[in-house]
Amino acid sequence: MLPDPIAALLATAAEPLDATADRILDAAVLEAAAVGLQRMRVEDVVRRSGLGRMTVYRRFARRDDLVRALVARETQRFLAATAAAIEAAPRPEEEGVEAFLAGVRFSRTHPMLRRLAETGPGAAMDALAADDGAMLRMGAGFIAQRMLAGSPDASPREVGWVADLLARLYVTYVAVPPTDPDPADEDQLRAYARTVLVPLVEGVVRPRPR
Repeated sequence: MLPDPIAALLATAAEPLDATADRILDAAVLEAAAVGLQRMRVEDVVRRSGLGRMTVYRRFARRDDLVRALVARETQRFLAATAAAIEAAPRPEEEGVEAFLAGVRFSRTHPMLRRLAETGPGAAMDALAADDGAMLRMGAGFIAQRMLAGSPDASPREVGWVADLLARLYVTYVAVPPTDPDPADEDQLRAYARTVLVPLVEGVVRPRPR
């Protein structure tokens, strides 16, 4: 099970949004990509959305409400892409590899994550601090949930340690891309994941049989 606050945020993100709310959040994504999530102002989101000020404030009365909805929606989209990659993995031992690859692919196209790569560690710290670290907690909670699935004997605490580390590694990997492996070479990324990331996971859980 995901921790209650994380499950609540993801449940909020899963609730269907009307077209206007989606338009506001789309504008917020672009504004956050331009100036950083910590510096994003509601008035600038209003301007980008092309909607009236009161229309935006009726749906998101406070900046915190807007940030929370934005973080929840974008994290849910990221986790959905990652979950799909896990389900499509050809073998259980490849699930972590494909999840990592899906995360890298997502970061190449998402405006807010591209900002991390373009502006470096400062933007990464902004993202981690947003909404008291909700994005990081949701990512770590999702990883822990997947790791614990089918592994009832695993230590939840140890799994939590590894999941938190993997979530933090992903953010820094996106913010400061390495030169080796080449982030654009998926064969190299798979080799990296098998060599470095999979052993971390298998140190606390074993792949579940299919």
